[in-house]
Amino acid sequence: MGKLIANLRMYKDFFGGYIKYRKKINQASRWINKYAEVKGLSVNPHKMYLTNLKIWLAENEEMYGQRICPCFEATGDKKIDRQLVCPCTYAAHDIEIHGTCHCNLFGRKDLTEEQWKEQELRIMKEYRIPLKIEGKTVDTRNVPIDHYRNMDVPDPVHQLKQALNQLDGTFNMIVEREQSAKNIIQYCKLKNIKASYQQKNDIYLVTIQK
Repeated sequence: MGKLIANLRMYKDFFGGYIKYRKKINQASRWINKYAEVKGLSVNPHKMYLTNLKIWLAENEEMYGQRICPCFEATGDKKIDRQLVCPCTYAAHDIEIHGTCHCNLFGRKDLTEEQWKEQELRIMKEYRIPLKIEGKTVDTRNVPIDHYRNMDVPDPVHQLKQALNQLDGTFNMIVEREQSAKNIIQYCKLKNIKASYQQKNDIYLVTIQK
């Protein structure tokens, strides 16, 4: 699949999400700005990047019933998932280390334009890794770990988003955890895509039918 077509699909998904979640995007703007004001933080100044985060928050809320951080999938563990609800428990630590929270929604008040761009590039580099594709199967295992959260980066749902832009027709995804398989199914439902999974030995094989 050519890079141009993958990018066009990505933009189509962005504008589709914007239309679908316009009301939630406006609602998110209010609590995001209020939180930043109370905490003495700034909000990402780049409109398209910020809107994308709001779309992902809306998608996560629809999938999981709570606005899980745009950077991660739900774990199925209620305690951990509560910590991942945006603004997440980990945000203060990330801002102290990097100047922004992990997804770059919030940042220090004194961040420059160049510093915002640097952090966005850092996250895009983390998440836009080459997919491990063999034939029509994407293997989501053995990716880097965010050691502060002990979570995959990118997780299987983010790899699915990339795969949907790159692959045509039916394809499979190998995941380690059943919760990840369930999350993929939920995301596909949002996009009106058929998907199912089955356990095979110590892995779960998810079949996506575009």
